[in-house]
Amino acid sequence: MTEPDRGHEANDFDHRKDQAIEKLSHKGGQQRLTVVGIGASAGGLQALKGFFEALPAEPGMAFVVVTHMDPQRESLLPEILQAHTAMPVRQVREMIKVEPDHVYVIPPNRNIEITDSHLDTSEFDEPRGRRLPIDTFFRSLADVHREAVAVILSGGGTDGAVGVKAVKEQGGLLLVQHPDEAEHDSMPRAAIDTGLADVVLPVRQLAEKLVAFRRNGVRLPHDPQALTDKEPETVYRILTQVEVRTGHDFSQYKHATILRRIQRRMQLHGYQTLDAYLDYLRHNGGEAHALFNDLLIGVTNFFRDREAWEVLGQRVIPRLFEDKQQDEKVRVWTIGCSTGEEAYTLAIMVMEQLAGAGPPHLGRPGIQIFASDLDDTALTRARDGAYRGPPGITTRGRRPRKKLSYASTCRRSRRSCIRKCWRNSRRPACWSMRHTGFYIYRRQPVGT
Repeated sequence: MTEPDRGHEANDFDHRKDQAIEKLSHKGGQQRLTVVGIGASAGGLQALKGFFEALPAEPGMAFVVVTHMDPQRESLLPEILQAHTAMPVRQVREMIKVEPDHVYVIPPNRNIEITDSHLDTSEFDEPRGRRLPIDTFFRSLADVHREAVAVILSGGGTDGAVGVKAVKEQGGLLLVQHPDEAEHDSMPRAAIDTGLADVVLPVRQLAEKLVAFRRNGVRLPHDPQALTDKEPETVYRILTQVEVRTGHDFSQYKHATILRRIQRRMQLHGYQTLDAYLDYLRHNGGEAHALFNDLLIGVTNFFRDREAWEVLGQRVIPRLFEDKQQDEKVRVWTIGCSTGEEAYTLAIMVMEQLAGAGPPHLGRPGIQIFASDLDDTALTRARDGAYRGPPGITTRGRRPRKKLSYASTCRRSRRSCIRKCWRNSRRPACWSMRHTGFYIYRRQPVGT
């Protein structure tokens, strides 16, 4: 969800959480180790060579390389990469402590995850062909490293496109190889299509940008009370620039989040002071929109927070249909819908509830699902209803009721289009949910 939270209690909780993370992130007064996760697949070897050749011998970061490997063969990737970097390159075969200026490589036929300062591997739960090791690693990275870096290089498919959202949600950086340079552009394009990429460049320039980002050690205090006398006014002026150019006021948004996002933009562009960044913001209209997007970070997914959805499906949705007549309507509104996955998830669950309510000729209430968000770009994607990735988003690990499916694959775009198909004894009928009582509103719909 991307709507700003204006509650004082939420601000206070966020402040306390930031203080706790700040203590963990700066033990002994030193900056916490930056861990860089690199995802690559088909055509990724040349990209990896170029990336590591462009890095200095001691970049001050740890690198974890996650690729799609043949499970039946030993990998020579560590030896190959060692010829292109002065950093030690190791294949992870058991739990190992992560150290700066080291490169770690996933082994064949294993998942790799990070837990704070250690890497470990595990067996795949999924059959070959459905494994997403890049997504798995990025999600684990986001869980324990707030300001991590995700890099997507050449590869087929969409692995990594979900995991990068988790990294970005925690304030991380997303670097993507330019699709025109990539031997296989599906993975880079899937990452770019999330709308979350910070930098899209050829691999050697990505490496240079990463080093510059790391060396620009500007750090703003996450506690607004720790700002100097002049800095709060500068922050206010920065937010004013965002409001003037985007029409959205973030002055009541969570202060700690604002400072983290501004700090990240300053690092990305190489500015050491708030005044210097404000001047850049005034002369570059696109930067206000970039900061706006960073403040919102519309991270979502289908059936995200699975336990909450299960409770909703078992306790709430059935009650909405209790004693409803055919001429009545069930209206549902999802706030801060971002790119629409949450709204479509809700629609799927409502349709499943209807599927268990008996034959259509017995009469059913009408359904209207409303969704709203501040981000016009996100709303455009929500209205489109097309998402990269496999269409198997519907059963949540169980058999669906009746012959229901909700996603069909568009061959040309290689996207999954959210649809609701119902087959009865007479003839099949298929229609897009977004054209059947599914309304995406930017503001609160009248009469809901």
